[in-house]
Amino acid sequence: MELGTWSDWFEAVSELLAVVVALFLPVFQERKRKRETRLRVNQNIRRLTLDLLANPQRDMQWKTDFHSLQTLLRLYSSLMTDELGEPIVAIGEKLLMAVEQKVPDQQTIDHQLAALAKCE
Repeated sequence: MELGTWSDWFEAVSELLAVVVALFLPVFQERKRKRETRLRVNQNIRRLTLDLLANPQRDMQWKTDFHSLQTLLRLYSSLMTDELGEPIVAIGEKLLMAVEQKVPDQQTIDHQLAALAKCE
């Protein structure tokens, strides 16, 4: 039995690598897409929460930002296919409830924002 030429071996190894890449590249791309989505949602929750705290409660901009945060959380939680996004939604909902109070509890908000930072 002959082992073949170097070109035969090179061709076989190249084909094997091509099959491995074709099989696993979509998996890595999907993981990267989910991670980027989590980061974007995380950043938007943080930005909207800080905007809500910066604006007088119940003025037009506050209402718009509050509605945007509600919508973001609803959409992300309903479309989420990534279990790593569940803590982000839970923290976002806690932040939403905290800023909705007449006098927002700054200590709770700071604690939740710190927990949100750890979810990245």
